[in-house]
Amino acid sequence: MGFNTEYLGQLTITPRLNPTEVQWLLGFADWGGLGSGDAFYLPMNPRAELAAAFDRAGGSLPTSPAIPYGVRDWVVCEHGDHVRWRRGEKSNDAVRALGFLVRHYLGRDALAKESGHPDFAEFTFDHRLDGVIAGERDDTDELFLLRVIDNDITWETVVPGHDTAG
Repeated sequence: MGFNTEYLGQLTITPRLNPTEVQWLLGFADWGGLGSGDAFYLPMNPRAELAAAFDRAGGSLPTSPAIPYGVRDWVVCEHGDHVRWRRGEKSNDAVRALGFLVRHYLGRDALAKESGHPDFAEFTFDHRLDGVIAGERDDTDELFLLRVIDNDITWETVVPGHDTAG
């Protein structure tokens, strides 16, 4: 048995993503790297590829070890100035998922910059995330805050959880 985490809030993206970045990152959020270890590959039609892979797998898909589970639950807005959590089952590691997005696609030293992949030709790699996200684990009722300042993500426990097993 696992646990779920709920998140509330959004992070500001500065400067705003350009339309190419928004569309690629929205596609990535739909696809999430499922069935692939390549964080820089995105199918031409991610939604169709995801549906086909889901059908082939009998209704469940593993996430590649290279791409954190739950990364697809963090979605940029269409205007390119915010990222928010989209409800997902067992989306429990926001620090890892958000860190992955910054390290691979958004930040000044993003790995996609050196990938040579043509999808990233119009990416600017000059973005920062800032803001606060509140979270609650359903297995322990722990309440916490994720504080993000210039892509640096910290975790602050507000109300310690309790063990529900006993």
